[in-house]
Parts: sequence; C-alpha cells; structure tokens
Amino acid sequence: MTTLYYSRQKLILSGAFLLLGAPVVGMVCLLGDPIDMIFGLGLIVGGPLLSAGRLGRLFGDLKAIEYDEGGIHLHPLGAARHLRWREVSAIEVGTKIRTFYGFFPIGREHTIRFSYSGGLRGQSKINIPFGLLALGKAAVIAKLTDMEKRRGGDGFVIGASRVSKKALTNALAAPESDLPPASGFDADAIMARYMATRETEPPPPALPELPPRMPPRVAGFGRKRA
Repeated sequence: MTTLYYSRQKLILSGAFLLLGAPVVGMVCLLGDPIDMIFGLGLIVGGPLLSAGRLGRLFGDLKAIEYDEGGIHLHPLGAARHLRWREVSAIEVGTKIRTFYGFFPIGREHTIRFSYSGGLRGQSKINIPFGLLALGKAAVIAKLTDMEKRRGGDGFVIGASRVSKKALTNALAAPESDLPPASGFDADAIMARYMATRETEPPPPALPELPPRMPPRVAGFGRKRA
C-alpha cells in the first residue's frame, strides 16, 4: 500500500488563515464597491467554515491518498471514499475556485481531481488539495504516474494539456548524461582576464594642452554712429 500524507504545517497555516485572516480581509473588503462587499462577505462567512476540514485533519492520521493494485482510498477534506481502479475514469491536476454555497468566492487552489462513475449525472469528482501534501511537486507527479499505470490509463491531465504516461515515465527516469552539456562560458574567468590585461597595459598618452581661445566678438545691438 502506497500512502501520500498531508503536511501538518501546511494544514495549520492554511487553516489558521481561513479561520482568522480571511474574516479580517473580508471586513476590509466591505469598505469597497458592491463586488468587493460580496467577496468580503464570502471571506467572513466561508473562511471559518472551510478551515474546519483542514484543522480537523490535524487530529487524524494525516492520510491523503492510499492506493495499491486493488484500488485507491481518497481522504479529501470531507468524507473519505474508496474506489476500484475500474471506477476511476480520469486523474487531473487543475485549479479549483473555492466558494461558499457555490456563490461567494473564497479563493483558489491547485487540486488533484479524481473523476469516477457515480452521482446524479453519472460522473462525480473528488478533489485532493495539491499544495497541502507533504511531498514535493516532482514526487507527487511521480505518484500520479504510478496511479495511471495501475489504472490502465494513457496519462493524466495537467491544466488543459494531457501528459502521457510514457512521457512522464521517461522524463522522471532520464539519467543526467541525457541532459545537454554545460556551456563553456565563464563570466568570472573572462572578467578576471580582462582586469589582468588592463593592469599590464601602459596608460594612454596625455593630450597636449591647447592655448585658451578667446570668444569671437559679437556686434552690439542698436544704431551705429559715424
């Protein structure tokens, strides 16, 4: 069983901001135009409610995703869900706009979206916040590649582009010898050679001093007298 965990520090920081910082920002927005007032009201009301899922995870085992050959167990900030691989129709990495009751915008975050068959429209989605995971970005992408391999898919979606499983596997497994060779340009060495050459060169000859030139006489204004 492979397990991805939430970061305790990230949960504390994001939960504290939604609980304490978002209402403060919302009260400032109430002083603006009507659009700012709507946004501020969403922060005041929705911020503390959205913080409950993050702060509640601190009292659990911090598991975010568990998977093996049989299926995947997802632990979003809400209720957990177990899915068999044949139920998972797509794995995507995108941006989700958090809203309060689907109307007041609270913020946006990058999420890992798992689509599966079910629900009233025949398709449902579960979102795992990408930025709250304890692993780095490259390690998470490697895990998603492994999930696609177990799911039997042809690649997962990042933004508006589909990244093939083969391309990701080759990129992550590429040895350092496949990288382009480093350039021979060394700015520090070039500057050092220039300064050394400059110190050995004789100073330029001084320019000869020229006698001062008197300014030309200018005829005065007015009528000339004979």
